[in-house]
Amino acid sequence: MAAVVAGAVLTLRQVQAREFVEVWSRTLPDRGRPIALSSPNIATLGGVPAVVVGDRAGHVYAFTLAHGSAVPGWPVSTGGVPVDSTPSVAVLPGTSPDDTVFVGVGNSSTPHAGGYEAFNPGGTRRWFVPVKNPASDPQAGRTSAVRASLAVGNLQGPGTDVVAPSLGQQEYAINASTGRTLPGFPWFTSDSDFSTPALADLYGGGHLDIVGGGDQTAGVAYGVHYTQGGHVRVLGPTGNLGTATPGGGLVCEYDTDQVVQSSPAVGRFLTGGGMGIVVGTGTYWPGADDTDKLLAFGANCHLAWEASLDGATISSPALADIDENGALDVLEGTDDGHGGGTVYALAGPTGSVLWSRQVHGEVIGGVVTADLGGGRQDVIVPTTEGAVVLSARTGQVVTTLAPSLGLQDSPLVTDDPNGRIGVTLAGYDGYNQGQIVHFEIAGSKGASVDGSGAWPMFHHDPQLSGDAAM
Repeated sequence: MAAVVAGAVLTLRQVQAREFVEVWSRTLPDRGRPIALSSPNIATLGGVPAVVVGDRAGHVYAFTLAHGSAVPGWPVSTGGVPVDSTPSVAVLPGTSPDDTVFVGVGNSSTPHAGGYEAFNPGGTRRWFVPVKNPASDPQAGRTSAVRASLAVGNLQGPGTDVVAPSLGQQEYAINASTGRTLPGFPWFTSDSDFSTPALADLYGGGHLDIVGGGDQTAGVAYGVHYTQGGHVRVLGPTGNLGTATPGGGLVCEYDTDQVVQSSPAVGRFLTGGGMGIVVGTGTYWPGADDTDKLLAFGANCHLAWEASLDGATISSPALADIDENGALDVLEGTDDGHGGGTVYALAGPTGSVLWSRQVHGEVIGGVVTADLGGGRQDVIVPTTEGAVVLSARTGQVVTTLAPSLGLQDSPLVTDDPNGRIGVTLAGYDGYNQGQIVHFEIAGSKGASVDGSGAWPMFHHDPQLSGDAAM
């Protein structure tokens, strides 16, 4: 495993005294099957902060945040089955302060290999749960891959649970400690789901609801008629428990005419601080009206606003306080399908465009935000030509990091062990080989990177809650 320890200044351009310095990088032995959609996350392993990420060669890597050295016991292998999901983490009983790591295994190229997998802090497998397709599925009896990431939360208590859909017709919620499927699950989704669910107390009832997107092919299953397109759904934490059907337990649902493969963000961004859900769509169904749209809903799945953008909105949105006024607005990146993309900042209550900025490279991964040292939020935009740093207030370009690195996932912003702000990028180089690069901002203080109004990683936090309040 090749290593480069730099320490050289990546760019001479400084804006508000921000100077990005490359601290370490790792080139991975996965040529041809590199890091793609799996975003780097932060975990505590071996008692120290570490970066965890998966690749399509079937590995989950863990490197210390400070120096980029491999954590003992890592990487771990899935037996060659790709990992496109972002690892999520949680401290389980008996492991403090270290985290257990959870991943979905498999993708569209391996639709009948993979499942849900958990690894102990030392890299040993804790449990594996296969997806069993229901009798209504044409692939009944076969297993299904899990492309989505596993969101972590307390669904049925006591203890910690994880939940994610699959590329079959089932969504599993699992006890994080034991690997036991929770009562009321698997829940019948009716089609493949790529979207990582958000977990939030939408209604103030003291429990977490499951907010997800999904695909939909027209057909009939268990007496329900489904139309072509997709869904945004809110499911109760007990799934179909106590209901008469495998798809029972929905709190609300909105049907779209395009797939919803973006991962939803949840927070109080609507008028008067109202709770809302915002999500992009996909591109699977040609000519669908909801293609290239960003959709915002109230907590009861009623459409609050929609915004037509200039490209595909598969990228997952972020919620951030870009005006430093205590209110949340929405940030979304697009892929124009021709090698370019645009970043949009939209007013949370209305969806009106506050600013937009075209960038070199397609925006497939979700944008992130943090205070990078200027006293206000900045935006880091992952593109297929590196990461572009923008002012969140104006959209002004600050700099571009690692322009030779292809990124289809989200960056990670951290409070590094030395107290500085760290930025980790994970993608592929010109040889189609996985590469992880870690930067720090000279003279910065990282204590506020995950403060109120920031969205510093994929799906907001290490548990991938998708909830701006977490």
